[in-house]
Amino acid sequence: MNMMLNLNLRGMVSNQNGEAKTTSYAVAEAFGKRHSDVLRSIKNMKCSQKFRERNFAFTLENKQIGNTKRNTGFYHMTERGFMFLVMGFNGEKADAIKESFIDAFEWMANQLTQMFQSKWARYQQRVGYRDKRKQEVSCSARDMNAWKHEKHALDSEIFELENGFQPQLTDYQV
Repeated sequence: MNMMLNLNLRGMVSNQNGEAKTTSYAVAEAFGKRHSDVLRSIKNMKCSQKFRERNFAFTLENKQIGNTKRNTGFYHMTERGFMFLVMGFNGEKADAIKESFIDAFEWMANQLTQMFQSKWARYQQRVGYRDKRKQEVSCSARDMNAWKHEKHALDSEIFELENGFQPQLTDYQV
């Protein structure tokens, strides 16, 4: 498959809340179809309501069409939704585009996995460091509390010992 087509399709698959998704606009563009035809294909799919709800999200957007703004609708879809939709598209070109789209979804899924793994590793490192420091500080606090109770007695004993090192001068009268 052409590398440029593959890169362009990667741009049509995006990260939405940690999940790889595309749109009905992207499908229409990639397959050279009118967007209204893609919308009709989605509406006419014979899939369960549960599958439709999990894999297709209808969205309205305020879009400039000519001199007027109109609400137009499009679908966000998961990889499974995309696969179900385009299974009905046929021909050599359609098959090549399907393959590239699948590669683009896989690439985005890998990007999301790498991002998650990187964040997870950083999280684990920071949690480990925090727990270690908490233990160190906790030990230090216990040591400070024990020191508070020992300090006075030690200072008194040291003072007495220091006084014992000083020679005692007796009073001599001349």
